[in-house]
Amino acid sequence: MIAGICGMAMIIPSNASAFQDDAQDGCYATTVVATNQGLQSNGNAVAADRSDASKALMAPDKSNAAGGFYSLGMNGSITLQFGGAIYNSEGDDIMVYETSFSGDSCGGSDDESAMIEVSQDGYNWISLGTICRDGGVDLEGLTIPFVTQIRITDETTSGGDGYDVDGVEAIYGCDQVNDNDVCYGSFVVADSYMPGPTKNGSPIAAERTNPANALGMPENDDTINFVSLGYGGQITIGFDGIVLNQDGDDLAVLETTFNNATFDSYPESAAVYVSQNGVDFYLIGEDLTNVFATLDISNAVDSEGNPVSLGYISSVKLVDTTPAESQSQDAFDLDGIIALSGCTVPEDPNFDVCYAAEVLEYIEGTKKNGGVVDNIRTATPENVLGEPEGTDEYVFTTLGYGGSITLAFDGAIFNGAGPDLAFIETSFNKPLGCETYPEYADIYVSFDDITYHFAGTICKSNNTIDISDAGDFAYINYVKVVNNDEMSTTEDGYDLDGVVAIGSCQEFNLEAFMNAQAGLLNVNASDASQWGVVTYPNPASGISNIEFVAPESGKVVIDVYDINGRNVGQVFNAETFTGQRYKASLNVNSLNTGLYFYKITTQSNTISEKFIITQ
Repeated sequence: MIAGICGMAMIIPSNASAFQDDAQDGCYATTVVATNQGLQSNGNAVAADRSDASKALMAPDKSNAAGGFYSLGMNGSITLQFGGAIYNSEGDDIMVYETSFSGDSCGGSDDESAMIEVSQDGYNWISLGTICRDGGVDLEGLTIPFVTQIRITDETTSGGDGYDVDGVEAIYGCDQVNDNDVCYGSFVVADSYMPGPTKNGSPIAAERTNPANALGMPENDDTINFVSLGYGGQITIGFDGIVLNQDGDDLAVLETTFNNATFDSYPESAAVYVSQNGVDFYLIGEDLTNVFATLDISNAVDSEGNPVSLGYISSVKLVDTTPAESQSQDAFDLDGIIALSGCTVPEDPNFDVCYAAEVLEYIEGTKKNGGVVDNIRTATPENVLGEPEGTDEYVFTTLGYGGSITLAFDGAIFNGAGPDLAFIETSFNKPLGCETYPEYADIYVSFDDITYHFAGTICKSNNTIDISDAGDFAYINYVKVVNNDEMSTTEDGYDLDGVVAIGSCQEFNLEAFMNAQAGLLNVNASDASQWGVVTYPNPASGISNIEFVAPESGKVVIDVYDINGRNVGQVFNAETFTGQRYKASLNVNSLNTGLYFYKITTQSNTISEKFIITQ
């Protein structure tokens, strides 16, 4: 695209009086935006009766009569604004009429020609080639949905006054601009405007710190209708909709510097980042002093410079990068941001999902000693999809040490209040407890399968995560489960049975599932009398105590569970010695009344002992 002329008018606002929308009456140029008249081929100025630019406005007379045109002069130009938006139709869309006293046919020694450019916004220009005398212009193939301006530049080689513009006409008339076809930054993301200091370290003047000045159509003039970022400052601007990644440039960012200074003479700059979700941002380029920078979403890269594929974006962040040695006092001044192909209303995400639906990547780890994990545990990573079985059958996938699995859902997982995802893990003959059969995994969530955020560490009985712990996401679409090699001590590491979306899954009752798991507390339990287990007082209020005598030496862990199988605390975790009596206490003031279990776990046995809490 060809750079525009500074000071050109922007798109006309969408109101009925601003458009010639009656195709039967025609649609013509209504405003002279800019002129740059050249000289005659002999070096003299063009005659005054050929220098009235208004003669190029409204309906051309098409008569080759004197006095009804504007001469460009050799290499001169004129920029005209139409009375509305011109969309592509079949065949030629615009006719440009030229006055030549010898007629309208090309091929003579006095042919006059001009290069034609069109623009949607008055800044970005697309060349459509050269016409000779009267000529038609076809908008077929443009990457923008409509145009509102035309620039005609003389390319005559035969001498004289150059190309003589009689007028321009939109063959099929003008339309009002579709709201989806013109879109500017419409709101400042909350708390995102963080101005840096001026060059001397003081705060920026108040008149330059109104972030609303960066919204809507850029003014592109030397008035204070921008927001200054200050050195190192930043701001994030959102759109009313999403901006699709189309062919070519998708965004334009306009910076204001008085008196048309350049970056070389007055350096101001900002890095431009884009985001789909307002959390993960990717660099697409930089804007410099007094430049209308056009940027392509396809140029997005992550923090390490790796290309990132984005189908759309919803917000733009600018971070000031003005050189410290610049004489600029307030650094980068943002006038506005334009979505060149407009905004699109996004589809509402589908939250009616229960389980992971697709394995995107499975990285098989090793045994703790570096050996190969048994094939029966790793051959079918799809075992983790769908509803978890919750059994000790080989219907899970072992991650192994250094292993991970990345999963996608058939929809979005809403970030609601409290836990959002539950991870069902298989540990043979160890229905509950983490420390007694340590298999741990780290959970990462992602909106776009590009950037993953840590959400927490899980184990068998501490198996839920809250998306909010990963970041300020409205929802996520992907999850990555990574074996925690430091906390896990079993031979093969974490065994994933399945993943449940707690808030949206109606067909899977997580509470009932955990209750069933809690019902297995007595599996492999030895007789409590062998341990001399005593709980008192029972019922308890205030403090509950548990005592036991260790019949063998080794590590003992005592966890507390409620009737639904939820681990509500741990009261003992230590090495014990044969024949010695031990005591642990639990403050129950923060617990609800009801039935609870002490679960005593050793390396070979488990014992559960009931007790009741009253208030």
